[in-house]
Amino acid sequence: MTNSQAGVALPSAVRNQFAGTKEGTYLNTAAESLFMDSHRDALARYADRKSLGAAGREALVSVENHCRELVGQLLHVSPSDIAFLASTSRGLDVAIKSIDWQLGDNIVVADTEFPTTAFAAVHLSERGVERRLVRSEDSAVQPTAFAEQIDERTRLVVASLVSYKNGFKIDLPELSQVAHAHGALLFVDAVQAAGAVEIAAEAADFLCAGTYKWLLGAHGLAAFYVNPSLAERIHPPYVGYRGVVDLFAADRFERYTLLPDARRFEEGMPNYLGLHVLENALTVVLDIGVDTISEHNARLVDQAMTGLLQLGIEPLTPKDPTSRGAIVSFETNREAEITAGLARAGIGVWGRDGRVRIAPALYNTPEDVDMFLDHLQPFIGGAA
Repeated sequence: MTNSQAGVALPSAVRNQFAGTKEGTYLNTAAESLFMDSHRDALARYADRKSLGAAGREALVSVENHCRELVGQLLHVSPSDIAFLASTSRGLDVAIKSIDWQLGDNIVVADTEFPTTAFAAVHLSERGVERRLVRSEDSAVQPTAFAEQIDERTRLVVASLVSYKNGFKIDLPELSQVAHAHGALLFVDAVQAAGAVEIAAEAADFLCAGTYKWLLGAHGLAAFYVNPSLAERIHPPYVGYRGVVDLFAADRFERYTLLPDARRFEEGMPNYLGLHVLENALTVVLDIGVDTISEHNARLVDQAMTGLLQLGIEPLTPKDPTSRGAIVSFETNREAEITAGLARAGIGVWGRDGRVRIAPALYNTPEDVDMFLDHLQPFIGGAA
């Protein structure tokens, strides 16, 4: 499918590739994407190669290398800057543990971050690292607010490119400048952004995104970007056999030499099954074009925002279209009731932690959003 075809009618061009679209109205890609029918062929290709034992290894490695190239295209970086880890959370853990923290250092995070980041900051505080919290204002956490918390003892700034909480999209180049002005490193959680919005990853020091949401992939795999400028400054907190120059060096019991690129952060055998799925998914995403997908999602987000306001519900999602991704949410103390009621109508949304959230994706239509708004209306008495 070409970009022009996708721009005319993206959902109608791709919906038949997702069996889940026939099961109801699915607006929960921020939690989990639907599975592409063609992924079954990708799984079969993996099974065929794995069935050969070691003789199938060359084909598996070829898929891995192709995925590295595809992720490089997606993030506008060199394939050599990409490693594959198990999850976004693992990427954050690797970044944190790669830093030589000292008593009195601090980590800066925002109050709109996914709980994993909060837990990581609390865990560091148990070792004498100060945790500094950036407070959101009007659903946004601007780089200027980060600047107020960052100083010469800040070792790491952690921020989501798109917030899981309300879809706020931060200005990544500006945040990068703010962090680097004090010599801090920047870790970007891109799990709610990669595949849904354009990303120029080079502004970050570390960037990680699990593949089972907007990248249309599977569980147990994440793309991990490491800025090449860190090659001489930051080393992984472990040494895996895939991260060294010579696996069978004669003096391996005395020393080792890490690879100069992002692969030095890889541990053992990668998730080849997940890579087969990712290869298939990224081929589709890049063929359509992230810009086309992003524009489509933005139209549906705008439709949902307008509809919620007409129902008297004030969204948590920023009103500025340039400051949001493909997520719309609103506060409510009836999230469980609303989610269950919508589910009975065949509408899949996310409702937890005092919020209801929808996340329209490339396979969603304006009719899907209308269906959500129509069935939400009976709950509006106590929803907002």
